[in-house]
Amino acid sequence: MEKIYNIDFAALSRAEKVKFIYHFKEIAEESFSECEFDVAANAQIFIFTRWWNSYRLTIEEHYALQIFERIIQNLWDYQEGKLERSEFVHFTKCLEASVRELVTGDTEKLDEDKAYYAFYEKYFEVWDCIYDKFIIELECVCQGISNHEIKWNSVKSILTSAIATNIEPVVIKGIDDETYAKWQQRWEELCDTSGFGQIIALLQKDMKTAMEGRPIAELRAVYQDEYLFSPEDSAKITQDWC
Repeated sequence: MEKIYNIDFAALSRAEKVKFIYHFKEIAEESFSECEFDVAANAQIFIFTRWWNSYRLTIEEHYALQIFERIIQNLWDYQEGKLERSEFVHFTKCLEASVRELVTGDTEKLDEDKAYYAFYEKYFEVWDCIYDKFIIELECVCQGISNHEIKWNSVKSILTSAIATNIEPVVIKGIDDETYAKWQQRWEELCDTSGFGQIIALLQKDMKTAMEGRPIAELRAVYQDEYLFSPEDSAKITQDWC
């Protein structure tokens, strides 16, 4: 199977592009199966850092930004060796307990440790459900790195939801609003847009960067200015919301 980061997405037919997205998780896992763990871990950190750099430009200043910034910082610190494994694992457990309560109302994990409650009160006391999707997927990235088991569900999930709805004039509506066949047609149209192709190209670029093995500290500086949508495009996106 051709490595996911080498596939010429733009050259694929519409049907092949749709298949690529539907099987993204499996293709990515197979492509990184023979790599060292840190290669796949770094690839996901690069991808989510790029996405966060743009996402933060499209949301209003909010209390929630603190936890997102903390997660991104801890992921880089851990990979750089600036954060002890025990500290990162504890942080991930706090995050897991908090996110579970946040999105399900289940306090079982929070009840395991008072520190989890303190963490929740510090970062989630004021929250807006519009941030749920991104926090869930970032928590999954932390879990994968903490458990030394990288999965690609989170990358696919963000790719096909929050990101997809911000590109081109194609709008994916819920299947409650129209027939599934119409929804499917809209989704296939989206996959075939130039904007979606550019996003895939950036994702592949981040994967290739991880494969190069450059010093993580060097790349951290580089990724301060890497975006999914440029600041100018992000401004256009938020303008359209008004």
